[in-house]
Amino acid sequence: MKLTKTYTLYTFLILVLTVLLMMGVWFGIKTDEHRNILKEQWSAFERYQSVLELESRLIRKTVCDYAALEALQAFIVSNDTAWGHSHLEPLLKRLDVDAILLFNARKELIYRFDTSVTYTIPDLHRFSTPMPAFKEFFSLDAQTRLNQYFLAPLYAHNASDEHPIGFFMIVRQWDQAFSHEIAKLTRAQTAIIPPLSDKEQLEMPFLLPLKALDDTTVGFLRFEYLPSALLFMTELQTVLFTAGSVILLVAFFLFFLLTRKTFFIPIRYLSKALKTKRYMYIAALSKQKHELGEIARLIVEHDQQSLHLNRYTEAVDEIAIVSKTTPKGIITYVNDAFVNISGYTKEELIGKPHNIVRHPDNPPQFFYDMWQTLKHGRTWKGILKNLRKNGQTYYVKSAIIPMLNAKGEVEEFIAIRYDITDLFEQMEHLKKENVLDLPGRKMLFESVEQCLDPHLAILNICGFRDINTMHGQAFGDSVLQLLCFKIKTALTQCFQLFYLQSDEFALLCCKNLSYDDFLQKCDTLLTRLNDEGLIIAGKHYAITLRMGIANGVDYTYNRAEIALEEARKSHKALVVYDDNEGFSKKLQGDIEWNETLRDALIHNRFTVFLQEIVPLNDTAERKKYEVLIRLIDHNGTIIAPFHFLDLAKRMHVYHQLTRFVIQEAIQAALELHCDVSINLAKEDILNVEIASFLLSTLHYYPMLKKRITIELLESEGIENSPEVKAFLQTARAEGCLLAIDDFGSGYSNFEYLLQLQVDFIKIDGSLIKNIDTDSNAYETVKAIVTFAKSLGIQVVAEFVHKHEVLTRVKELGIDFAQGYYLHEPAPKTKL
Repeated sequence: MKLTKTYTLYTFLILVLTVLLMMGVWFGIKTDEHRNILKEQWSAFERYQSVLELESRLIRKTVCDYAALEALQAFIVSNDTAWGHSHLEPLLKRLDVDAILLFNARKELIYRFDTSVTYTIPDLHRFSTPMPAFKEFFSLDAQTRLNQYFLAPLYAHNASDEHPIGFFMIVRQWDQAFSHEIAKLTRAQTAIIPPLSDKEQLEMPFLLPLKALDDTTVGFLRFEYLPSALLFMTELQTVLFTAGSVILLVAFFLFFLLTRKTFFIPIRYLSKALKTKRYMYIAALSKQKHELGEIARLIVEHDQQSLHLNRYTEAVDEIAIVSKTTPKGIITYVNDAFVNISGYTKEELIGKPHNIVRHPDNPPQFFYDMWQTLKHGRTWKGILKNLRKNGQTYYVKSAIIPMLNAKGEVEEFIAIRYDITDLFEQMEHLKKENVLDLPGRKMLFESVEQCLDPHLAILNICGFRDINTMHGQAFGDSVLQLLCFKIKTALTQCFQLFYLQSDEFALLCCKNLSYDDFLQKCDTLLTRLNDEGLIIAGKHYAITLRMGIANGVDYTYNRAEIALEEARKSHKALVVYDDNEGFSKKLQGDIEWNETLRDALIHNRFTVFLQEIVPLNDTAERKKYEVLIRLIDHNGTIIAPFHFLDLAKRMHVYHQLTRFVIQEAIQAALELHCDVSINLAKEDILNVEIASFLLSTLHYYPMLKKRITIELLESEGIENSPEVKAFLQTARAEGCLLAIDDFGSGYSNFEYLLQLQVDFIKIDGSLIKNIDTDSNAYETVKAIVTFAKSLGIQVVAEFVHKHEVLTRVKELGIDFAQGYYLHEPAPKTKL
């Protein structure tokens, strides 16, 4: 009703203002018209006076001329009738007058000739001027007939200084014919009115006074003139104004009725329906194809969304741990799941600070960072370690959402959590199983360089892949752990044990031990391990090891690898590198690669190829590519990094290549408007120059936030490095995303993911490529995907090389796929 009254009031005001505006315009036009009419009336009045003056002037001149005739003067004395008939009577017709009168000196009428009109003969005794002169005057008779007189005295011998000997008079009566003729000439009408007072004369313009013989006013000749065109326009405007006013009023009335029917009444019904929660009218109105129907549809949709939201809230309350707090952290609501996991009752929780469940292991900096996120109105996501009432620890994956009011101020916080305590227990179990704790390849290279006379043996397990396939990955991990233990037990202090990859180990001796003694000890160790096998869970399992041995300062690792490769091909347990047995040719190949690498650096023959990481579930906003380095030799052959990266590390030029890849990746992201993924090793991150270069580049290009992904190798154990963690934290602040590459190729330490808070994991190609035929690989990938999904981490499948593999990948709900089947690496110029 308020809306209706307001609308009616505004409509009335608009109507009044419109009428006032029309009246203002109307009166302006009328005033202008009146001014024009008055101006034209004065012009016509002056024209009328001129016509009368012209008419009278001829008669006046004739009277004066005749009065000067000696013959007329003689006629006064002789009264010669014949002369009067011949000379005076023709004047009536020529001057179009009505009578001619002659008076003697005694002012007695002595001659009269007229046209039989009725008129009054004036009494000249009233004409008492001592020296009479020409006189023009008027008289009105009882019938209001106007007579005009032209009187001239006659003097003897034209001596005007004597007494007149007579008087000559012409009479003209203003009859209807004369008035019509004057009106025709002047386009005006006149009316004869009796004498008026001075006040009445002021109120009536356009008056000609009519003077009698004695100069008294006998009446007035009133001038009446109204232009016909202006009169017509005035009448037309009056009609139009009246019609327009009526039409306007009718239009406003009809508009009000129409608005009331189509707007006010539906609005009133809408308001009533919303107040009473009866939505039948709204549902019916929502089917109409007009604005109110659209509003009704929006109300119906909003109601449905509210209903869905309530159901979602109920569903979240059923499956999640939910709480609400004030901006100061005071608990205002908890659901049953929160009560169950915390061990507190609702009464014990409501009104208490949320830190009632905080675990003391959480550092203050952790909560400071959380608060910085929340106070800026952003949602905080992460893993929280909490404490039950009974002192037990539990872990929750949390999302804390600040609820803002219209001013952007935080009114309350809503926290939704999921219990992931079981996952942490599994991680602790996996962590206990992963006890190799050996230095890796990089440490081996550094140790070899520091030796004066290094002796190196590389060994691996024959058929280790089959062991994993037959008994499972957990059994394979047990084999590696037990083998590591037995090797450590059998070695003396002069040996160092390294873990290289998968099932591959290295033994290095740098102390005073002859090469022959080194060979003897390695042979004894190899024989013992092959003979004894391994006892796992009370059962004996035979294993076969192979070993490649080399010594010398130059290319020690290359020589040992060549020897191991020869053992693999020849099915021998132990092969010693010997230049005399053809191994030098293979070593020469390594040397040639060394030269190729140096030449490529000098002549800038490195480039990058891009391989698309294809989304499987939805269409991404931008394409995403992994940046891969390639070497182009002097023949133009494109060489994959597998052939030269290890050599680049040994030559200490690896960081130059990393810097080159970062530069090219940033350039590709800018030019192609795409996302890019860059592989970084632990040694890249620990290199101050590389780390600073990447962070400064990211800071310089803020538009690349969330478009650069850093890929880290799972097997490098970076989760325990505070330097790496600090770098990754800074990179995240600059907008970098984080991925774990080759996930599943190492020991699958899931705590690794939680500590680093990664965005993606890329499942190793060794698991993906046989996923369509290997059930163990399928189950392993399935477990990884399930775990990642529970943490909100997106998954990328690598090495998708055929349709069957892609089908299985899609079945598991993996987010992205990468491989030659989907997209072969190509230079950016071809993308």
